[in-house]
Amino acid sequence: MNALPPAGSAWAAELLPHNTASLADFCGLSPAQMHALLYQPLEPTSVVRLRAEVPNDVLDHVPFLRLTEAFLHLLDREGQLRLTPLGALPRKYLRELYAHGFIREDGLETGLFTLSREIDSLAITTLHQTTRLAGLARLVRGQLLLTKKGRQLLDPVQRPALWSLVVHTFTSRFVWASHDGYPAPAVGQTGWAYSVYLLTRFGQQPRPASFYADYYQRAFPFVLAEFTDPAYRTPQAQFTSCYVVRTFERSLNWLGLVEAVAPPARVAHADQQVLASALLAQLVEVKQGPA
Repeated sequence: MNALPPAGSAWAAELLPHNTASLADFCGLSPAQMHALLYQPLEPTSVVRLRAEVPNDVLDHVPFLRLTEAFLHLLDREGQLRLTPLGALPRKYLRELYAHGFIREDGLETGLFTLSREIDSLAITTLHQTTRLAGLARLVRGQLLLTKKGRQLLDPVQRPALWSLVVHTFTSRFVWASHDGYPAPAVGQTGWAYSVYLLTRFGQQPRPASFYADYYQRAFPFVLAEFTDPAYRTPQAQFTSCYVVRTFERSLNWLGLVEAVAPPARVAHADQQVLASALLAQLVEVKQGPA
């Protein structure tokens, strides 16, 4: 989507009725609102924003925030955490973090594999990267250290600021596609706030994950062109799998915004029923309808 013309320009005046009109393809949003969702998610101009005041008992149920806090406390306790020669977290710290139970992973829970290396846990691999991207930890001569910023944000008074930083880093700096082999690097992460908007519109009732994939593809029809491998199902099936895995298995669920319901299959399955979490309305403020 191209940038909107500068405010006050002749082009802006000409396009204003179109840019502010509700579109069915955008599920009732205007092009201007969709532009903000794509390029300024969570900013004041966006229809999706983090709530300014979130009670501690709500933040206590956000899995990735709790995992981040546990990691920061671990770094504060250790002082200097020496990484492996490959730059990963040592096994004993992996197991300590996973044992908190904030994010459970199918392969580890079923015994398909054990937590021996950092790459065995997508959540902990992500945690390591986002903590450094956010400036909460830094690497010095093979040792991971808590930064001054990280120590400051461990103060319980700063918890809302830490939550905001975690969300911004996870959604805008960490690359969701780094955990999979799908050919479309932007699917799911670009427009992630639109998926949150859709959850607020339709998530009060359980719906198949493919329902949200269809709405996403309707808004961004060009995404199908990136799925060209005929050996791997149809482009539509490839896209749906990619979107569902990234959106509902490895992102919005970690942020406490969505949950899977029966049957107890993997949420990545296109027919798996998903539901807006009870936390979503307490964590995120969403403006409904056109501007």
